[in-house]
Formats: sequence, C-alpha cells, structure tokens
Amino acid sequence: MNRKSLIGIILIGISFFVFYGCTDRSKHETEKAGTTENVISEELHKAHCDLLAKANEELAIINQKVRDLNDKIQEGGKLSEAQNTALDDFEAKQASINKRMHEIKNVSQEDWESFKTTFEEDLAEIKTVIDGVLNGF
Repeated sequence: MNRKSLIGIILIGISFFVFYGCTDRSKHETEKAGTTENVISEELHKAHCDLLAKANEELAIINQKVRDLNDKIQEGGKLSEAQNTALDDFEAKQASINKRMHEIKNVSQEDWESFKTTFEEDLAEIKTVIDGVLNGF
C-alpha cells in the first residue's frame, strides 16, 4: 500500500469517527432536552393540579359563606347599597374565576406565574368581599 492510500484511509477513518461522534452527541442532547421538557411539563402539571385543588378548597369555603348570607337575607336581613354593589362585584369576579378554573390545565409555562398570581389575588378578593358583606349584618 502506498503512503497516499494509507493517509487517505486514516483521514476517512478519523472523519467517520468525528461525524459519528457528532451525530451521537446531537442525539444525546436531543434526548436530554426532551427529558428536561418532560420534567418541566410534569412540574407544570403538578402546579396546575395544586392550584386547582387550592381553588376548590377556597371556593367551598366561599360557597358556604354565600349560603350563610342567603340564610341571613331570608331571615329578613336587608342589604345596604354598598353591600349590593359589593355583591355585584363579587358575582362578576366569581364568574371569571369559574371560567378560569376550566382553563388552568391549558396555561403554558410562560404564562403560568402571571395566571397563578392573578387567580390567587382574585380568590382572596372575593373571599374578602363576602366576609365584608357578612360582617355588615
């Protein structure tokens, strides 16, 4: 075998290993990225479920307070104009919360923090409103 053929075979061999290593590494990086994406998805899914569970607990408490308010009204209690206005705001926020509860599982990672913060603030707000109306009796 002459010297040029031997050098050519060595270069082809080295090229083969370089390209093989690059494609194998690329494949490994793709698999790693997919695993990371699944971990993020699992974490996001858990966050969705946690917020949904918290919302259900909070809304159960709020609904009990609404029933208590209805009982007081049926017993002859009168609502002031401010209480009526507060209840109108309460109903609008509660309808919005109910709608967003059905959307929780569809919120993307990028929008999650904003969605969660707004949702929790609205839950706290309607709880405060119903407490204020009840305490007005």
